Amino acid sequence: MTDHEVRYFGRKRGKSFQRLEPFEKFLDIPSKKIFTEMKKVPKVLEIGIGDGIKISEDAKNNNKYIYIGCDIFIDGVLRATKFKLENKLDNLFIFHLNVQSLIKLFDNNFLQETRIFFPDPWPKNKHKNRRTFNSNLLKQLSSKMRKNSILKFSTDHADYFLDAMILSSKYGFKSYNNTPNMWQYSAFNATGTKYEKKALDKNNKLFYFSVLKY
Repeated sequence: MTDHEVRYFGRKRGKSFQRLEPFEKFLDIPSKKIFTEMKKVPKVLEIGIGDGIKISEDAKNNNKYIYIGCDIFIDGVLRATKFKLENKLDNLFIFHLNVQSLIKLFDNNFLQETRIFFPDPWPKNKHKNRRTFNSNLLKQLSSKMRKNSILKFSTDHADYFLDAMILSSKYGFKSYNNTPNMWQYSAFNATGTKYEKKALDKNNKLFYFSVLKY
Protein backbone atom coordinates (compact mmCIF):
# COMPACT_ATOMS: atom_id res chain seq x y z
CA MET A 1 0.00 0.00 0.00
CA THR A 2 1.37 3.41 -0.93
CA ASP A 3 1.55 6.40 1.38
CA HIS A 4 -1.07 8.11 -0.75
CA GLU A 5 -3.58 5.37 -0.01
CA VAL A 6 -3.38 5.83 3.75
CA ARG A 7 -2.49 9.50 4.26
CA TYR A 8 -5.08 12.25 4.11
CA PHE A 9 -4.72 15.97 4.45
CA GLY A 10 -6.84 18.88 5.62
CA ARG A 11 -9.51 19.10 8.30
CA LYS A 12 -11.24 15.95 9.57
CA ARG A 13 -14.08 17.68 11.42
CA GLY A 14 -15.86 21.03 11.32
CA LYS A 15 -18.01 23.39 13.34
CA SER A 16 -21.07 21.12 13.31
CA PHE A 17 -19.27 18.12 14.84
CA GLN A 18 -20.24 18.86 18.44
CA ARG A 19 -23.91 19.13 17.51
CA LEU A 20 -23.82 15.92 15.46
CA GLU A 21 -21.55 13.88 17.74
CA PRO A 22 -24.43 11.97 19.41
CA PHE A 23 -25.03 10.20 16.09
CA GLU A 24 -21.50 8.77 16.01
CA LYS A 25 -22.67 5.63 17.82
CA PHE A 26 -25.05 4.88 14.93
CA LEU A 27 -22.38 4.85 12.22
CA ASP A 28 -22.39 1.87 9.87
CA ILE A 29 -19.53 -0.52 10.63
CA PRO A 30 -17.69 -1.58 7.46
CA SER A 31 -17.33 -5.31 6.84
CA LYS A 32 -17.37 -7.65 3.87
CA LYS A 33 -20.51 -9.25 5.28
CA ILE A 34 -22.56 -6.05 5.18
CA PHE A 35 -21.97 -5.79 1.43
CA THR A 36 -22.45 -9.44 0.51
CA GLU A 37 -25.81 -9.41 2.30
CA MET A 38 -27.13 -6.30 0.55
CA LYS A 39 -30.22 -6.59 -1.62
CA LYS A 40 -29.67 -7.48 -5.27
CA VAL A 41 -30.37 -3.99 -6.59
CA PRO A 42 -28.08 -1.46 -8.33
CA LYS A 43 -25.53 0.13 -6.00
CA VAL A 44 -24.15 3.66 -6.16
CA LEU A 45 -20.89 4.63 -4.45
CA GLU A 46 -20.28 8.29 -3.63
CA ILE A 47 -16.65 9.03 -2.79
CA GLY A 48 -16.46 12.08 -0.55
CA ILE A 49 -20.03 12.93 0.46
CA GLY A 50 -19.37 16.56 1.46
CA ASP A 51 -22.15 17.77 3.74
CA GLY A 52 -24.02 14.47 3.25
CA ILE A 53 -27.18 16.07 1.89
CA LYS A 54 -26.94 14.97 -1.77
CA ILE A 55 -26.56 11.25 -1.11
CA SER A 56 -29.18 11.33 1.67
CA GLU A 57 -31.84 12.93 -0.49
CA ASP A 58 -31.04 10.63 -3.40
CA ALA A 59 -31.51 7.60 -1.17
CA LYS A 60 -34.81 8.94 0.13
CA ASN A 61 -36.11 9.69 -3.38
CA ASN A 62 -35.00 6.45 -5.04
CA ASN A 63 -35.47 3.28 -3.00
CA LYS A 64 -34.69 1.06 -6.00
CA TYR A 65 -30.99 1.78 -5.51
CA ILE A 66 -28.61 1.27 -2.61
CA TYR A 67 -26.43 4.30 -1.89
CA ILE A 68 -23.03 3.85 -0.26
CA GLY A 69 -21.04 6.88 0.85
CA CYS A 70 -17.69 7.39 2.51
CA ASP A 71 -15.69 10.35 3.72
CA ILE A 72 -12.88 11.03 6.16
CA PHE A 73 -14.50 14.35 7.09
CA ILE A 74 -16.89 13.26 9.80
CA ASP A 75 -19.43 16.11 9.85
CA GLY A 76 -21.08 15.08 6.57
CA VAL A 77 -20.97 11.42 7.58
CA LEU A 78 -22.83 12.17 10.81
CA ARG A 79 -25.32 14.45 9.05
CA ALA A 80 -26.16 11.67 6.58
CA THR A 81 -26.41 9.16 9.42
CA LYS A 82 -28.85 11.47 11.21
CA PHE A 83 -30.91 11.79 8.01
CA LYS A 84 -30.90 8.00 7.58
CA LEU A 85 -32.24 7.42 11.09
CA GLU A 86 -34.87 10.16 10.93
CA ASN A 87 -36.19 8.91 7.58
CA LYS A 88 -35.80 5.19 8.36
CA LEU A 89 -33.80 4.53 5.20
CA ASP A 90 -32.65 0.96 4.60
CA ASN A 91 -30.92 1.78 1.30
CA LEU A 92 -28.33 4.25 2.64
CA PHE A 93 -24.98 3.15 4.10
CA ILE A 94 -22.50 5.78 5.25
CA PHE A 95 -18.94 5.08 6.41
CA HIS A 96 -16.36 7.25 8.15
CA LEU A 97 -13.57 5.59 6.21
CA ASN A 98 -11.17 6.24 3.36
CA VAL A 99 -12.36 4.90 0.04
CA GLN A 100 -9.38 2.60 -0.56
CA SER A 101 -10.17 0.64 2.59
CA LEU A 102 -13.87 0.49 1.73
CA ILE A 103 -13.46 -0.72 -1.86
CA LYS A 104 -11.46 -3.74 -0.68
CA LEU A 105 -14.64 -5.06 0.97
CA PHE A 106 -16.65 -5.10 -2.28
CA ASP A 107 -17.07 -8.15 -4.49
CA ASN A 108 -16.07 -7.78 -8.12
CA ASN A 109 -18.77 -6.32 -10.40
CA PHE A 110 -20.47 -4.84 -7.34
CA LEU A 111 -21.16 -1.25 -8.39
CA GLN A 112 -23.55 0.15 -10.98
CA GLU A 113 -22.37 3.74 -10.49
CA THR A 114 -19.52 5.60 -8.84
CA ARG A 115 -19.53 9.35 -8.42
CA ILE A 116 -16.98 11.88 -7.27
CA PHE A 117 -18.40 15.38 -7.05
CA PHE A 118 -16.07 18.36 -6.57
CA PRO A 119 -13.23 16.68 -4.68
CA ASP A 120 -10.48 18.86 -3.24
CA PRO A 121 -8.46 19.92 -6.33
CA TRP A 122 -5.08 20.32 -4.62
CA PRO A 123 -4.07 22.71 -7.44
CA LYS A 124 -0.37 23.11 -6.63
CA ASN A 125 1.87 20.72 -8.58
CA LYS A 126 3.61 19.54 -5.40
CA HIS A 127 0.22 18.53 -3.93
CA LYS A 128 -1.37 16.77 -6.92
CA ASN A 129 -0.45 13.37 -5.52
CA ARG A 130 -3.01 14.06 -2.78
CA ARG A 131 -5.92 14.08 -5.21
CA THR A 132 -8.69 11.55 -4.63
CA PHE A 133 -9.10 10.74 -8.34
CA ASN A 134 -5.81 8.99 -9.09
CA SER A 135 -4.41 5.87 -10.69
CA ASN A 136 -4.52 3.87 -7.44
CA LEU A 137 -8.24 4.52 -7.10
CA LEU A 138 -8.97 3.64 -10.73
CA LYS A 139 -7.03 0.39 -10.40
CA GLN A 140 -9.20 -0.62 -7.45
CA LEU A 141 -12.47 0.54 -8.99
CA SER A 142 -11.99 -1.15 -12.36
CA SER A 143 -12.76 -4.65 -11.04
CA LYS A 144 -15.52 -3.53 -8.65
CA MET A 145 -17.64 -1.79 -11.28
CA ARG A 146 -19.93 -3.79 -13.55
CA LYS A 147 -19.78 -3.73 -17.32
CA ASN A 148 -21.66 -0.64 -18.59
CA SER A 149 -21.61 0.92 -15.13
CA ILE A 150 -21.22 4.69 -14.90
CA LEU A 151 -18.42 6.81 -13.46
CA LYS A 152 -19.34 10.46 -12.79
CA PHE A 153 -16.89 13.25 -12.00
CA SER A 154 -17.22 17.01 -11.56
CA THR A 155 -14.83 19.82 -10.67
CA ASP A 156 -14.27 23.52 -11.17
CA HIS A 157 -10.57 23.02 -11.97
CA ALA A 158 -9.79 22.47 -15.66
CA ASP A 159 -6.46 20.83 -14.90
CA TYR A 160 -8.05 18.26 -12.58
CA PHE A 161 -10.79 17.61 -15.13
CA LEU A 162 -8.32 16.85 -17.92
CA ASP A 163 -6.20 14.60 -15.69
CA ALA A 164 -9.31 12.70 -14.58
CA MET A 165 -10.52 12.24 -18.16
CA ILE A 166 -7.15 10.85 -19.24
CA LEU A 167 -7.04 8.47 -16.29
CA SER A 168 -10.58 7.22 -16.81
CA SER A 169 -9.80 6.47 -20.46
CA LYS A 170 -6.64 4.62 -19.46
CA TYR A 171 -8.61 2.31 -17.19
CA GLY A 172 -11.32 1.31 -19.65
CA PHE A 173 -13.96 4.01 -19.32
CA LYS A 174 -15.40 5.69 -22.41
CA SER A 175 -17.70 8.65 -23.00
CA TYR A 176 -21.25 7.84 -24.09
CA ASN A 177 -22.87 11.29 -24.20
CA ASN A 178 -21.02 12.94 -27.08
CA THR A 179 -22.68 16.31 -27.46
CA PRO A 180 -21.04 19.75 -27.89
CA ASN A 181 -21.95 20.84 -24.35
CA MET A 182 -21.42 17.53 -22.59
CA TRP A 183 -18.66 18.88 -20.32
CA GLN A 184 -20.48 22.04 -19.24
CA TYR A 185 -22.84 22.95 -16.42
CA SER A 186 -26.43 22.13 -17.40
CA ALA A 187 -29.64 20.80 -15.93
CA PHE A 188 -28.48 17.33 -16.99
CA ASN A 189 -25.04 17.60 -15.35
CA ALA A 190 -25.96 19.59 -12.25
CA THR A 191 -25.27 17.76 -8.99
CA GLY A 192 -27.01 20.18 -6.62
CA THR A 193 -24.24 19.90 -4.04
CA LYS A 194 -23.11 22.63 -1.69
CA TYR A 195 -19.73 22.82 -3.41
CA GLU A 196 -21.31 23.17 -6.83
CA LYS A 197 -23.41 26.07 -5.57
CA LYS A 198 -20.32 27.73 -4.10
CA ALA A 199 -18.49 27.42 -7.42
CA LEU A 200 -21.45 28.89 -9.29
CA ASP A 201 -21.64 31.80 -6.85
CA LYS A 202 -17.98 32.52 -7.61
CA ASN A 203 -18.69 32.34 -11.37
CA ASN A 204 -16.19 29.51 -11.70
CA LYS A 205 -16.26 27.42 -14.86
CA LEU A 206 -17.55 23.92 -14.06
CA PHE A 207 -16.57 20.67 -15.74
CA TYR A 208 -18.39 17.31 -15.75
CA PHE A 209 -18.07 13.91 -17.31
CA SER A 210 -20.02 10.65 -17.20
CA VAL A 211 -18.26 7.64 -18.68
CA LEU A 212 -19.11 3.97 -19.09
CA LYS A 213 -17.05 1.02 -17.94
CA TYR A 214 -16.40 -1.25 -20.94
